[in-house]
Amino acid sequence: MARFSCFCLVLVTLLVGYTAGAEEHVARPFHGVTLRELTREEPRPLKIWIAEIDLAADGISFRVTPGNGDPNGEAPGDPNGETTRQTTLEFLQEQHAQLAINATFFGMRARNTDNTGLVVSDGQRVSPFRGDWPSINIDAQNQVAIVRGEHDTYRVTSPSSKLNLHNAITGSNQIVTDGSVTTDERKFSRALHPRTAIGYTADNRLILAVVDGRQPGVSEGMSLPELAQLMLENDCVQAVNLDGGGSTTMAIADPAARVLNTPCSKNGKGEFGTLRQNGTSLAVFARPATERETCK
Repeated sequence: MARFSCFCLVLVTLLVGYTAGAEEHVARPFHGVTLRELTREEPRPLKIWIAEIDLAADGISFRVTPGNGDPNGEAPGDPNGETTRQTTLEFLQEQHAQLAINATFFGMRARNTDNTGLVVSDGQRVSPFRGDWPSINIDAQNQVAIVRGEHDTYRVTSPSSKLNLHNAITGSNQIVTDGSVTTDERKFSRALHPRTAIGYTADNRLILAVVDGRQPGVSEGMSLPELAQLMLENDCVQAVNLDGGGSTTMAIADPAARVLNTPCSKNGKGEFGTLRQNGTSLAVFARPATERETCK
């Protein structure tokens, strides 16, 4: 696993949530951004990365993967698809961003793909709402909201039809709602997988989380209820489960561009860490931290 560089690390031990203890490395590489790397022993080996973003900090902005194809989502057979798949690391580098995570579920059959749920990039409509799947929208003023809409359209039905869709991504489940866990105990939710989640706090912070999985003895993954608990531990009042599995990626450029976590896909030598080309990613732009900000 890659380690932080070019700034200080703080090692702490936590007694939080369902864990007996956790080793945590904390860094502040950018103004308004705190990164934490957690290693947990209970309830199983886990490697977790958390990015906490102060939405009011000067210089913070976002961008979702732009579209490449039919903006109305009416031609799923279109060879151009809605987006062109690329790794989250490639998107980070292409956008000259400071941080990025993978985002919406997508079809894996072709390089040009359609996405499962609402995707909007800087106001550009890319993929429409899917059923009642929850979406996260970040507007031009960095105001964040969970949004839902009319299936196969861009019509917002909640929280307000007047909401401005600006940068939006979609997940399969709203795992935290108004500060409470909102997952169930069905078989699929109990399965252990690599996970990616996004949420926000009552005091205007965006929380991005990736959990490595399918790596026996190193990081074995989380269930959806456990992921919800993780987001609650990080003060989320609302949170959504994004695409996980082999898609789970968090990348950083500080200034060297690299992937922080270890994706579960293997290369030809059987080594973990092969990057998947994802349908969408969410990029975070931030200013370098001052010397005072790098250590706590």
